[in-house]
Amino acid sequence: MSSNAFQRIYQTLGLTGDQEPRDPTNPPQRNPPSPLPTFVNFIRSRFSLINQPPKAEEIAAAFTRRLETALQDLDKQLASCDLFTLPAGSHEWTDTGISLAAGESVTLMGDGGLYLSRRLDVVIGANFGLWYRIVKQDGTGYINTLPLGGAIVTAEHGGTLELIAAVPGEFGDSQGGFDPSMASLQVNGQFAVAVLRWRADTEKSLTTAATADEDLFGPVLARFKEPIRPPKGWHYLWRLGESEIYQEKEDVLCCTTHANGGILQYPVNMALNSDLVFNWQWCVDALPSKLAEHIQPTHDYLSIAIEFDNGLDLTYMWSSNLDVDTIFQCPLPWWDKRETHWVLRNNPTDLGRWLNESRNVLADYQRAIGGPLPEKVVGVWLIANSAFQRGEGHCRYRKIKLQNEQGTKIIYS
Repeated sequence: MSSNAFQRIYQTLGLTGDQEPRDPTNPPQRNPPSPLPTFVNFIRSRFSLINQPPKAEEIAAAFTRRLETALQDLDKQLASCDLFTLPAGSHEWTDTGISLAAGESVTLMGDGGLYLSRRLDVVIGANFGLWYRIVKQDGTGYINTLPLGGAIVTAEHGGTLELIAAVPGEFGDSQGGFDPSMASLQVNGQFAVAVLRWRADTEKSLTTAATADEDLFGPVLARFKEPIRPPKGWHYLWRLGESEIYQEKEDVLCCTTHANGGILQYPVNMALNSDLVFNWQWCVDALPSKLAEHIQPTHDYLSIAIEFDNGLDLTYMWSSNLDVDTIFQCPLPWWDKRETHWVLRNNPTDLGRWLNESRNVLADYQRAIGGPLPEKVVGVWLIANSAFQRGEGHCRYRKIKLQNEQGTKIIYS
């Protein structure tokens, strides 16, 4: 059987995405191992869950009961509490009927799960799959996720609050329209969501609520008092939402991911010529996957990437099991046509150590992606994902820069 036939089987099984080269006359040097051994190992890691899969519906119901219990003694602080059930896979935004004026805040909280596979416990939590938008009279409204499953949402403009349960990546635009190419994605489960309005000062009300239930309200209060924001000049890719997993600490850019993900972007504008070099230092303290990351259900990883003006990106990653210089196309839908991965590090003895990297961008593009060359590098990305296996990843970055004969662009010092 030909390699193309095997690839079609792997794609049908949902293990990999479209791996066809963009230019067959100048194919890239991809060399991923067979996905089957990794998939078998993933199945083994899930054996204990196959007969007793968790139920998102029970988690959602337990959240509602716990919230109602915690709110019983908060009548003086609470103005209103509206509860909603968001089913998975509906592709329909829920109009809460709650109108917000510019500058007005509400507390959003939720729990439950969106299952890509119940049997194998591949589930997206409310911290990564619960989305909201505030829709203006003209029908527009920017989408965002709900980090940690709870947050204070402040309306930048007046409008109506809408909610939806959706897997990150299903959206086709930043206003909440869906990508038709993702219509075949099968998801089930639900979220229970509460929209709370306080009578008085938000911080004082949340402090009182945290006294009633620290685990429920404490994280929301902590993030309200000390927001987690990326460094100046960086922004989150709307497609995955503002996950708040990146922040600056002690002059390094830190990433902490747990059962979520995010892409942090820094815009640049540099010609892609033969002497363009990408330099950075990173210290990976923990990887989010113990299995090879080249198939969909184990694609939890940490990386840094270069974005090009043709819409493609090349991401340099750590791996727990793949060989150094393994090059493979992203296994996820939509991303499989845009993103290429290159394994730079895999030695567990290097975890916790600062390491220097220097890459010739043009040479790497020709080897990993191939085809017609783009003209420019337009962005640097930091990528983290731990949504599939719900592990933890920790990484730090510094001294990120692009340089050529024309000059040096400091991305992060």
